[in-house]
Amino acid sequence: MPTQDEEKLLQRRDRALEKMDAGHQALLKSLEDLEPEEAFLGSRWSVWEVLKHLDAPAFVDSLERLMAGEPEMLPPFDTRDAHLKRDIQKLMDTGTRMRNLFVGLSAEQLSRPISPYNPHNSFPSLTMIDLMERVVQHEGNHAIQIDATRKYVAEFSTKDRAVTFTGLGNGGLGNGGLGNGDPSQILPGVREILSFADYIAGDATALDLARPYIRGIELPLNPDNAEEVLSRMGREARAGQWPLVVCLGDPNQTCPELIELAKKLCDKVLVRSGNEG
Repeated sequence: MPTQDEEKLLQRRDRALEKMDAGHQALLKSLEDLEPEEAFLGSRWSVWEVLKHLDAPAFVDSLERLMAGEPEMLPPFDTRDAHLKRDIQKLMDTGTRMRNLFVGLSAEQLSRPISPYNPHNSFPSLTMIDLMERVVQHEGNHAIQIDATRKYVAEFSTKDRAVTFTGLGNGGLGNGGLGNGDPSQILPGVREILSFADYIAGDATALDLARPYIRGIELPLNPDNAEEVLSRMGREARAGQWPLVVCLGDPNQTCPELIELAKKLCDKVLVRSGNEG
């Protein structure tokens, strides 16, 4: 019979497994009907992602085997459909392995210290159950991220390679808080698309207001560079990125000339009205 302390550890394990299962189901739901093209749209590369991309031991391994005469040639490049299916299957297999590991842990194993304190980032020392409780929500957290990303693939009309215009708030400078330069008055829905856009163009006033919510690359826009900037936005859209042009109010009222210029330079232009928040 397990002791009272051991029973508590096992209960913590079971609760963690419930969270893991819920997160896994959320991940599966977030991936339902995901099309290969959609999965590769709207991505923004960090330095770490670039470094991971450049770290290609498998490719060098293949070249070494090829030069040693083992295969006759390199394998054919996968289609996006095959690549996505393989990656999702690998993800599912890894999740199953992790769950099988966790479900078989004894109270003694759950209480085992496995991660020392790291003074460089104040990361605490952890037992196995501590670590387990941290990682079991990983898939669920990223399921939320996938849902949001897929939502904004549609929001930015990414499949149609659209450049999106949006107003920051109803009425622009005449709208109270916006007129006073208060970013908190930006419409909630606009704050969300600002945080997802890869490129954000606008005049100095609009960019200053939007900056607290911007995570992508800012492109200052003025009459002298409008053609150059909008042409770039069109190229980024064709590459599957999410370009956004911000105006203080309804774009149809505050920057109709820019919209007309964008229609000449870009394949498709989407305009969000000033009351879409």
